[in-house]
Amino acid sequence: MKKFIEIKNAKIHNLKGIDIKIPKNKLTVITGVSGSGKSSLAFDTLYEEGKRRYLMFSDAQFSVNSVSTFDSITGLSPTVAVEQRVIRQSNPRSTVGTRTRINGMLAMMFATYGKREGIYDNGEPLSMGMFQRNSPKGMCVRCLGKGIVKNINEQKIFGDSSQKVEDVCLGLGKRGKTRKMLDNFCKLYNISPTQKLSTLTEEQLLHLKYGDNGKSSFVGFIPWIAQIINGVFSSTNRLENMLIDAGYLDKTTCPKCSGAGIGEYALHIKIEGKTIYQLENMYIKDLYLFLNTLDSSKMPVLKEILVKLECMIDVGLYHLSLSRSLPTLSGGEIQRLFLASYIIAEMDSIIFVFDEPTIGLHEIEKEKLIKTIRDLIKRGNTVVAVEHDESFIRSADYIIDLGPNAGIYGGDKIFQGAFDEFLNCDNSNTAPYFKDSSKLDIKKSYSPVDNTKALKMENCNLHNLKNLSVDIPLGIMVGIAGVSGSGKSSLIADTLVPKLMNSIKSKRLNKEHFTDDLSGVEISGIDYIKKCIVIDQKPIGRSRISNPATYTGIFDRVRTLFAKESGLSIGLFSQNSEGGCKLCKGEGEIQYSIGFGNSVYVKCEACSGTGYIKEAIDVTVDGKNIKDILSMTVDEATIFFKNKDKTIENMLSTLVRVGMGYITLGQKTPTISGGESQRIKLAKELSKGKTSKGTVYIFDEPTIGLSIHDSLKLMKLIKELVSKGNSVIITEHDTYVLSNCDYIIELGIGGGTDGGNIIATGTPKQLKANNNSIIGRYLK
Repeated sequence: MKKFIEIKNAKIHNLKGIDIKIPKNKLTVITGVSGSGKSSLAFDTLYEEGKRRYLMFSDAQFSVNSVSTFDSITGLSPTVAVEQRVIRQSNPRSTVGTRTRINGMLAMMFATYGKREGIYDNGEPLSMGMFQRNSPKGMCVRCLGKGIVKNINEQKIFGDSSQKVEDVCLGLGKRGKTRKMLDNFCKLYNISPTQKLSTLTEEQLLHLKYGDNGKSSFVGFIPWIAQIINGVFSSTNRLENMLIDAGYLDKTTCPKCSGAGIGEYALHIKIEGKTIYQLENMYIKDLYLFLNTLDSSKMPVLKEILVKLECMIDVGLYHLSLSRSLPTLSGGEIQRLFLASYIIAEMDSIIFVFDEPTIGLHEIEKEKLIKTIRDLIKRGNTVVAVEHDESFIRSADYIIDLGPNAGIYGGDKIFQGAFDEFLNCDNSNTAPYFKDSSKLDIKKSYSPVDNTKALKMENCNLHNLKNLSVDIPLGIMVGIAGVSGSGKSSLIADTLVPKLMNSIKSKRLNKEHFTDDLSGVEISGIDYIKKCIVIDQKPIGRSRISNPATYTGIFDRVRTLFAKESGLSIGLFSQNSEGGCKLCKGEGEIQYSIGFGNSVYVKCEACSGTGYIKEAIDVTVDGKNIKDILSMTVDEATIFFKNKDKTIENMLSTLVRVGMGYITLGQKTPTISGGESQRIKLAKELSKGKTSKGTVYIFDEPTIGLSIHDSLKLMKLIKELVSKGNSVIITEHDTYVLSNCDYIIELGIGGGTDGGNIIATGTPKQLKANNNSIIGRYLK
């Protein structure tokens, strides 16, 4: 058996024909500056070849042959990728409990051992389905298992009889599929889309509202809106948010099941005084403690549940609940959830490829994660991790450093070997920071706190917050620290942000509607703030043809350039318009399912993977067609567009400043990490040049996915925001970022029910000397 996985002449994306050796049954970390080629090596080469070899011996009904991106790979065994991919976790009804299958096991336990309350004991035998929201037997008949009901305000939608037919419901009838159906309806009833509602007959208006039983292709505005907002056609909630803003729709807790989503009988069947709904909403750590008090000898399934819960606690997921929706998890939490399932399965001889598994973990939790991964290796597995975290890199058996820089200036093998040797690598842009901490540029003096200018929050009791009162100083950089589940997000994202959104001119760069009751929370000091900008990790898009160019607005101007050059319509240069390939719908790939929620994407033969028709590809600007532009990195595009368009130049230079020079303009948004999304949003905001004094910027772990080298650049930019008279609030685990804050508020002492308290406040220097602080001992 070979002791190494050997890759010869890897040359995908920016990799420059490198030869790599990865020791088997060891922990190997692939590091380097952001965009240096780490993911190209780990995922696009190692994992993709492992998947390809699996498909060769499966009954796949399609070809996966493509241009070779390496000469050879030897020593390869079955490979599993544990990525931060968002697109695969987009089903809102998929939860931690359904993913781990603990929900089904609890349903089995309640069906077998549950005790009914007297008036609900009808003598019928209990079944698993009675305790499952996706089962006809178990779901609440009012909300169909969702726990909420959506109420369409019909009176408000149709109340203005002077509006035109096509203008009903925010002009829904003017766009896309709705327009085609509405045109068919109007033709059948001999009316015009521009006709006023007041001119319609009673019968025509009735059919317009509720449909005409299939006589036309239009089902009626009310049924059509209901289908859209209930996700019949798409998981996006764009229309839903627009309807809520306009007052046409509201969401309320289901009055029948009180938000539980399960039927009346299941809510009155208990084990040791607890219903299944109560267990699913407990923190995993508390659920483990509760179930441990039960007699497992009488309930065999209980032992398996406890094993799963214990494993989830070990990988730092103790602060979640089984009811937590998967799309709300961070990339790091998703990875650790998958890791837990693999550990439970007791697999061996597998190559696991991780993508920054320490994301979202406190320093003390990283130690537990490293131990868990070590246990995986002891079972005979090999672990390869793309990682920037110092403690994780120091714990590795083997280091591969790529670079020296990003994009076309990266892709070279800088180093491979042991960590001690790595420290002396002169060509690395990573090693020097581990060898000499003085290069980290840690803040030596702190901006003074003005006690008269602060956001004062009182009675904060959302989730696990223990009725907190806290002062957040303004005009400086404030870090919010604490272990996972300690209450950081509950305090800032779920309490402070909604309160600010309702009080001042605010902007959330990913609109979201807040449903938590914060009526008891009091906040003062808002008069000192002119504007609030929340830059979070929510995806910048879920469509596979959306990308950084479309999100930032660059692409509209690029298409205009091509239209002027060719004299053709601007729509010819859009993948979702007339220029898009009809077979792959502009994606450039055809998706095939290979089972178990996994897919493989095969290049579209009709457009050769461009996503465009030939007429669009044939047009060039300075020798580059529209696909060439989308394939450029931001760094490359900065050079190409110099002196061509000042707005494009400005946007690109700002993306470079926030450390995004390596990303391609056409990278599909579902493949962009939370940290990258956040930095793209920041660049879009800063490119407008509106950094007026008195703005509060709220960040959520902005350095995720960045090397230390790139984090230095981003922190310099954030410090500039403060120097211009603004305030910055950063929820963070990164000790480098926290060490550069002027003031830190630390929550804890643990997560879940052990959290929700403020355990330390002050400058980084003060926290280092504070025995109550946990993060203090790790600060630089």
